[in-house]
Amino acid sequence: MWDTMNSFSNNITFERIYYDNKTNSLFIIFRNRHFTKYSHENVPEDVFADFEKSNFSNRFYHENIKDKYKKEISFLTPEDRDYLNIQEY
Repeated sequence: MWDTMNSFSNNITFERIYYDNKTNSLFIIFRNRHFTKYSHENVPEDVFADFEKSNFSNRFYHENIKDKYKKEISFLTPEDRDYLNIQEY
């Protein structure tokens, strides 16, 4: 698909987090019944690395990413959920 780092989150807010090294895009799938996906543009690799070091904390996300990088909001399709093996809540 793309050259990416991905993480499975133990965080109660985030289901999955993906980072695309080629485009510096950060994708976050929220752990909710709507499977909301935020796609953040132009997130530097060091910001992603610090986010990962924070164990993907909500605080780090809100202070350093959420409103600092342009984002597009969408929702996973049932096919996406099947492909990613994400169970419904």
